[in-house]
Amino acid sequence: MKRSVMAAGPPYVLGVTGGIGTGKTTLVRAWVEEFEPPLIEADRLGHEALMPGSTVYESLVARFGDEVVRTDGSIDRGRLAQIVFRDEAALIDLNGLVHPWILERIEARVEALKASGYAGIILLDAALLLEWIHRYRPHGVVVVTAPLADRLERLEKRGMSREESERRISHQRPESEWTSEADWVVENTGSLEDLANTARSLWARIRSHWKLGRTPQPGGGNAS
Repeated sequence: MKRSVMAAGPPYVLGVTGGIGTGKTTLVRAWVEEFEPPLIEADRLGHEALMPGSTVYESLVARFGDEVVRTDGSIDRGRLAQIVFRDEAALIDLNGLVHPWILERIEARVEALKASGYAGIILLDAALLLEWIHRYRPHGVVVVTAPLADRLERLEKRGMSREESERRISHQRPESEWTSEADWVVENTGSLEDLANTARSLWARIRSHWKLGRTPQPGGGNAS
C-alpha cells in the first residue's frame, strides 16, 4: 500500500479514479447502491467551485474572460473545457484555481463524518485524483482501466464525437501512470454484470484489508 498523507483511519477514504470512459463512476455507483457508503464526488464539488459568488468564479473570469460566461452569468463548462484541453498552460491555471478549493471541502467533509462517529469507508469519486495526489492521498486508491475501443464506444454513447473523445483521452495520463499509483486495479473489460461482480468481491477484499466489520451508516449514502 502507498503511504497516506491523511490522518490514520478509521474512517478510511477510498479514492476511485481512472481515465475518461473507463467506467469509474459505474463502479462507484455499484458500491453505493449495494453497500451505501458515504460518497464525496469531486466533480460535483468542481461544479460548485464554478458557481457565481465563489472565489474561484471571480478568479476564473479574470483569467479566461467573458467568453466562458453564459448570458445568465454561469460558467460555460463546455467552452471552458474546449479552451483548456487545447492549451496546457490554461489547464494548469484552471487546476491551480479549482483544486485547492475542492481539497478543502473534501477534507472538511471527511472530518465531519469522523466527528459524527462514522468509522467505515468513505468513497471519493475523483477523476483528477492523480493531479493532486501529492497533496492529498486517500488511505487507498482504486484505478479503473479499460481498452481504448471500449472507452471510445462509451463516450460516443454519451454524445461525444470521436475527435473530441480522442483529444480528451490524449490529454490524460497514460495508463501506466494511473496504475503505478493504485492500491487496487479494476480492468473493466466485460459487461456491466461482470463489473458489478468485480465490485462486490473487491469491496470485500478492501474491507478485509482494513479489518472492518459491518459498516454503520451515517444517515445517508451521499456526503457530497
